[in-house]
Amino acid sequence: MGIQQLAKVIETEAPAAISTGTAERYRDKILAIDASIFIHQFHSAVPKIINRYGEHIGVLQGLFQRTVFMLQNGIKPVYVFDGIPPENKRLKVSKDGKVRSKNPLPSTGSDKFKDLKILLRYLGVPIIEAPSEAEATCAHLVVKGIAWGAVTEDMDALPFNCNRLIRNLTAKKNIEVKEYNLQDILKHLNLSREQFVDLCILLGCDYTGKIRGLGPKKALKMIQTHKNIEEIQQVISPDRIPPDFDYNAARRQFLHPVVKEVKPEDLKWTQPDNKKVRQFLSQEKCLKGPRVGSILEKLHSVQTKKAQKRKKSKTTETSPSKQMKITDMFPVKKLAREAKSRPATHHSPSTE
Repeated sequence: MGIQQLAKVIETEAPAAISTGTAERYRDKILAIDASIFIHQFHSAVPKIINRYGEHIGVLQGLFQRTVFMLQNGIKPVYVFDGIPPENKRLKVSKDGKVRSKNPLPSTGSDKFKDLKILLRYLGVPIIEAPSEAEATCAHLVVKGIAWGAVTEDMDALPFNCNRLIRNLTAKKNIEVKEYNLQDILKHLNLSREQFVDLCILLGCDYTGKIRGLGPKKALKMIQTHKNIEEIQQVISPDRIPPDFDYNAARRQFLHPVVKEVKPEDLKWTQPDNKKVRQFLSQEKCLKGPRVGSILEKLHSVQTKKAQKRKKSKTTETSPSKQMKITDMFPVKKLAREAKSRPATHHSPSTE
């Protein structure tokens, strides 16, 4: 779900904090990818593709195309997979006050995710297994300077302190990619990070219930005026506060999340193993061979051009410098003209 209507608040109240461009702007940058978002998008948007074994491979095809698109554009993706969701996300209080479990998320060890991870490894892309929320670990990678930005559609990466949130990064070449800058958001909304987290809780998040009758404009105005949720509770009717409004637990989740600690040297990108990719997708998963081949060929072409450019650059740098001659500085013809124009010099005979 993410944060309800946060994108609308930012677009209305802090539009200068949003920049747009194409995927090209992220060339040579490391981007942390919230894998669950891509998986959800492919489940929803990609037509159902069933192979001869009865497996739905539409997600696999979508991940293949989008990952290759990023690699073609010089992006260095690192995929982060969800771990165990927090207790306050997995439990839900119903209207009658009873606590009921939400539908369990698919296990990260399921065959579906296993296939996706196999494909990513064959493509030479690193994978991180988050201990809990993937977007929290994505944000942590950005905070530590290991990743440039986090790619996710969930706006809750921002209260997790992600300074650059990237949305709408698909495999379409000229599509408009949006980037949200957290520091600019805080500046234009005139909020501290802690106050911004409280705003996100008031708007509605995954970790607690929501105060009734509090729309986005009113929520922003109240947090700007009263500074925190404790003070806001003093000026609203108690019957608007639901029994599951545990804002302190939600705060802890955003301000002190459980994340995966990663060092820069832990992330390694390697050349795609085209042979294994073809074997896996075409033969094992029954994706159309020509389609797989054409996508790989585009990637191979880009990589070949890059390799040739690096080789040429290296050759230029290491070639010995040509020693400059006097004639390089003063051309022969010019010297000859100057000699003719000078008067002859006569020397007296030696007296010795």
